[in-house]
Amino acid sequence: MGWGIEVLIPLSAFAASAWVVHIIVDGFRRRHQARLATEFHAKLLDRIGSAKEFGEFLNSSGGTKFLDSLTIEREGGAHIRILRALQAGLVFLMLGLGLFILLGNRNMPLEAEEGMATFATLMTSVGVGLLLAASASYLVSKRLGLMDDDRDRRSTHTVHSA
Repeated sequence: MGWGIEVLIPLSAFAASAWVVHIIVDGFRRRHQARLATEFHAKLLDRIGSAKEFGEFLNSSGGTKFLDSLTIEREGGAHIRILRALQAGLVFLMLGLGLFILLGNRNMPLEAEEGMATFATLMTSVGVGLLLAASASYLVSKRLGLMDDDRDRRSTHTVHSA
């Protein structure tokens, strides 16, 4: 139980920094993938000469894959993002509550206690904010019909296109 504030804060700062770097790198990766896909789709559409050829292409299995690749949601849709926000919210909330419990069980200098209380309050607030955002996103997504299963959308799409 030798985890004092002098170890907890740098460890938390390192974890937060690593998370920010991960988010930035992932954003660059996604942007690069989107740019490559856009270039590929533009070249593919340039090769199709007429509306008849385009219709034949869309009715083929390659055309179906092409239409699927144009969708914005590639990693599971709204429900995956909501679950990620829920997970992060619970982790931050538990971290904040754990820090408050640690703060109540330790005898620390006043400056360290104030710093830890501030950090615990921030972590708890971020956790509660993420949980509220996940709840609001779930309600809005459910109301807009974004929570439907991808298989349902595909079966509806194939029925309409047949």
